[in-house]
Amino acid sequence: MGLYLMTLLKPIRLFSIFLLAIAAAACSSSNDKSYTIAETQFGKIRGYVQDSVLIFKGVPYAQAERFMLPHAPERWDTVMDCTRFGCISPQAASRKSNPYIPVDTALFMGENCQNLNIWTPLRKGNDKRPVMVWLHGGAFDYGSSHHHLCFDGYKLANTENVVVVTVNHRLNCLGFLNLEAYGDKYHGSGNAGMADIVAALHWIHDNINAFGGDRDNITLFGHGGGGVKILTLMAMPAAKGLFHKAIIQSGTLEGMTQTAEMSRRVAANTIKNAGVNSAEDLAVLPYDSILAASNRAIDGLNHEFKTDITSRIRFAPVVDGILLPKPVFTDTSANVDASIPLIIGSTFSEGATQYHLTGNDSEAMPDVHMLSEEELDAELGKKFGIKKDDVKLAFAMCYPDRPLCEVLMMDTIVRSHVLRMADLLLKRGDAPIYMYLFCWVTPLHNGHMMSFRNSEMPFVFNNPENAEFARVGGTEANRLARIMSRCWASFARSGNPNNSITPFWRRINYHQGHTMIFDRDVRLESYPDLRLMRILQPELVKDIQLD
Repeated sequence: MGLYLMTLLKPIRLFSIFLLAIAAAACSSSNDKSYTIAETQFGKIRGYVQDSVLIFKGVPYAQAERFMLPHAPERWDTVMDCTRFGCISPQAASRKSNPYIPVDTALFMGENCQNLNIWTPLRKGNDKRPVMVWLHGGAFDYGSSHHHLCFDGYKLANTENVVVVTVNHRLNCLGFLNLEAYGDKYHGSGNAGMADIVAALHWIHDNINAFGGDRDNITLFGHGGGGVKILTLMAMPAAKGLFHKAIIQSGTLEGMTQTAEMSRRVAANTIKNAGVNSAEDLAVLPYDSILAASNRAIDGLNHEFKTDITSRIRFAPVVDGILLPKPVFTDTSANVDASIPLIIGSTFSEGATQYHLTGNDSEAMPDVHMLSEEELDAELGKKFGIKKDDVKLAFAMCYPDRPLCEVLMMDTIVRSHVLRMADLLLKRGDAPIYMYLFCWVTPLHNGHMMSFRNSEMPFVFNNPENAEFARVGGTEANRLARIMSRCWASFARSGNPNNSITPFWRRINYHQGHTMIFDRDVRLESYPDLRLMRILQPELVKDIQLD
């Protein structure tokens, strides 16, 4: 564990001897809602009972002053009400959301956002359940533990007999503004958001047995930025031993970390833009003023260095030599814990169709399925140039059942990063790695939305009814949700996703990229799209072997 984080988290660890069990008694209120009491290391909390699942929301796991590393919450003497979600990290309100993945309308922001949520089935005897900890996406900039309704852990916990935990933590300038040049008390400020997650994992380790969970069997799973957070934790000494398996969904290598030098420039320009002279002056400004000043700083540096999408400066963990000693990935290696079993994968079209055909987005692209043969050929030429014919042939080989027009909307960036990360991680150690590709197509808009970014989420949580695009899939979507949630839970239980309702899923090796295709027919293929990625993203996949 890094020196500074170890010092500040010491109070959390000292309380672990006071771990107590759930008080099993439930009582009825005037509205017939049943409640339950649990006693944690810091005090009693009140949750509620939904059918056979105990639910606790907004449970504080740490606290922190602005820009400081987290420390243990103060102990409370009364019963804390934990029946509602806690506040989420402050963030820009203008972030675009996909209308087909409903957002929780009850979200409220506050800087005291170090809280988590727990869903646990009623205990039967003294059995311990695997723990699945969800880290939300949104890069390091936005999002929350309950941003989308499909993040609800009730059904996953109930059907798969697992404990589900979702975590809030600091984001953007509150979590990743590196002010350590302005005094010792700001050491670690560039990684405060990641330190929050480490503090949450310590709380889970010290308390989760009381909720029927097994602290020695914890799996992290996360989408997009959540997947990148997991990879970052795998490279942080402070997180070692706090989780045992990981599932990375649509994570990329882009914007994974900042250098210490660049993060200091962002901080200096933020202070200048805010019109103040010191970090202390910055710390007392309203959040919106700090965010605006830091965004201007980032935009200015991106303009100065003429960065593109792959090199863009953004809020991200800082390679500070302490909390994060080395970059998570280099061109040739992965600096991560090689003992962690992994599931890693992405969706067919990712962001290309995330807002496609929504009817209310000025940036939505025309429906490629409506192109004539001549128009399609012209668009293929525009996008792929002299590679057009090679792309057409490779796409037909990789996806024989999909119309050619969909190559225009197929994701190449995230997928090639997944292939690259899987290859580097495979070479890093002997831990099993399982790869997947989500290809299920919603019936909405005649299937033309394809398999967009985040579209696997209702299936992972077994909540297809909580998202319109999945709900209209009927029994087909329900079956796929049962399969995916079962795979994720089986992996959390044993480090192996295989189960009685899924085709046999082989781990990847040096020559065969066994990939589970989650579609109408769930099937295993070997590197189904590598030939295509070698044409479109040769630099990222050039070292991957193909039989």
